[in-house]
Amino acid sequence: MTSPPRQIDPPGISSGDGAAPEVDRHVLLAGHVLFAVLLGLGAVRATVASSIPAVPILAALAAAGWYYAGAVWVSRRRGRIARLWLAGLILIWLGLVVLSGEFVWLAFLLALLVWHLFPVRAAIPIEVTIALAAAIGFAAHQDRWVAGAIFGPVIGVACAAVMTEIYQRLRAQSEERRRLLDELMRTQQTLAIREREAGRLAERERLAGEIHDTVGQSLASVIMLLRAALGPSTPAHRAQQLHTALDTATGALGETRRFLLGLNPAALERDGLTQALRSLADDSSAFGLRTVFEQHGNPRPLPTGVQVALLRAAQEALSNARRHAGADSATITLTYLDDEVSIDVVDDGVGFDPAALDGPRADGTGYGLTAMRGRLAERGGDVTVESEAGAGTAVRATIPVDVGTDAEAGT
Repeated sequence: MTSPPRQIDPPGISSGDGAAPEVDRHVLLAGHVLFAVLLGLGAVRATVASSIPAVPILAALAAAGWYYAGAVWVSRRRGRIARLWLAGLILIWLGLVVLSGEFVWLAFLLALLVWHLFPVRAAIPIEVTIALAAAIGFAAHQDRWVAGAIFGPVIGVACAAVMTEIYQRLRAQSEERRRLLDELMRTQQTLAIREREAGRLAERERLAGEIHDTVGQSLASVIMLLRAALGPSTPAHRAQQLHTALDTATGALGETRRFLLGLNPAALERDGLTQALRSLADDSSAFGLRTVFEQHGNPRPLPTGVQVALLRAAQEALSNARRHAGADSATITLTYLDDEVSIDVVDDGVGFDPAALDGPRADGTGYGLTAMRGRLAERGGDVTVESEAGAGTAVRATIPVDVGTDAEAGT
């Protein structure tokens, strides 16, 4: 089994794609010039030494015609056609060597071509044959054997093979670097596209969560108040409900502006987590769900992100208790432990099957708990829901905290 032929373009033959790099064009030009110089010098010296000057001249012209015409003809062909052309050139060279020893040094260029166009196992014996033919031809015309006649052509052919192999390896490395660079650039472009898409999706998720936790809940409360105001009630009670609905809508508008600007909830920035939860309990009681706030443990500063996640969890749990559970009362408990902080919201509603929750549903419900879990997960926390039919619901949101986390408080 022979090794595959090399794919690097030889001097005198360009690649078939018509797009050889600049360095290859220089190599091709150098190969053509080298052939012309060696052939011209050999022809001149052979003509001077020959008794029939026309013979070496015609032979040199025939060799030049075969080389240059063939180089153009096979420039878009590789494999068998190029090797046949090179075989013909070698035969012509042997004829020139028979005419005059001055053509011996064309063996150098032939060695370059052979190492390019033939597989290694075929190139080695051909190179040896060329070297022997050059040494024998040169010595025959000198009528004597000298060291220079033997070692000169052999060394020249060997140098040509080594130079060609070095060039091929450098060219292969250059092509590999170019290929890897192109692949790296394509990978970077793909990653940039994916990062932009991931950023877009993350921002959409953030906005969806903020809208659900603020505007969505506020609008639901406004709807409940307006429905109550439209029902049978006293003018004073109706006016109170309308004012409460107006305040709720105004607060929702303010919260919308804040999260669009990337700001934290106003209640947290103004009063802190404890007071924000107390206010949430008072507001929930105003909407008909009697809510009590309790706090356990030793309070300590928490990062703003942790406070926002816990506040949103409490808002979502109370909203579900008021809108879906039909609860009459609820309790919010903020607990500080050594390694975690948690919010517990317990209601006395109708309860449900937590196992049936599998994310947002087609009617738009079910998103709140999914968003809550995502928000807590960003802080390394978790959400636990315990409920059963007729037994109410308990939602626990927990976030681990430590010294490093506390150091970020306020950021």
